[in-house]
Amino acid sequence: MFAQLYIIYIFFLVSAVVGIPVVNLQDQIFSIDGSAVPTRPKCTDPNNAKYKSSTCATRKSVRVTCESFSQPGTPVDTNFSCGDGDSCVNITPNDAFCVDDSSAQVWDNKNQNLAVCSAPVTLVPPHVSFQLVAGMTTYSTTGDPIRVAELAARYGEGQSSRFESVYQGNEYTFSIKQEDFSNKLSFCFYPGSNEEVQAVASLAYVLM
Repeated sequence: MFAQLYIIYIFFLVSAVVGIPVVNLQDQIFSIDGSAVPTRPKCTDPNNAKYKSSTCATRKSVRVTCESFSQPGTPVDTNFSCGDGDSCVNITPNDAFCVDDSSAQVWDNKNQNLAVCSAPVTLVPPHVSFQLVAGMTTYSTTGDPIRVAELAARYGEGQSSRFESVYQGNEYTFSIKQEDFSNKLSFCFYPGSNEEVQAVASLAYVLM
């Protein structure tokens, strides 16, 4: 669905981003007024310069699928390296971006087999032309994608919170539903073992 969408902005989950009103690190508010733009992977081969899709190969690199404009139908995979201080996040099922570690939501399980969540954020509805999407990716300490038992989005807090989950994966991408705006969102994962797992998450507005 999102392969044909143009991602305009990614809004990160800490106070360093200019133009995003922030209450505090535990309860943040996002609006369309930000101007933080991540690094979108590029097709570096001039013979195969048409972007098709991308996914995180490691925490520091993106596997990009490209093809020729003149001879479509023969995709070629290449690697795109994230910059210093950046991490790769799968933000839609067909798109990955390099996001600034100092601005992304980053957390880990501290070698405990327990469900762990990011700080909650309060979501503000985007302009009518935009769709708000979210994504998180889990990594081992070596930077390789690592499968965990469960990845989840938690809406609300306390006993009234509601979870939407996927199982046995290393990434979770999803759209924010209209009824969940003005709710609090946390990204969560359950590792399924005591191995240390690091997660990176972000939000994005896409132009419909």
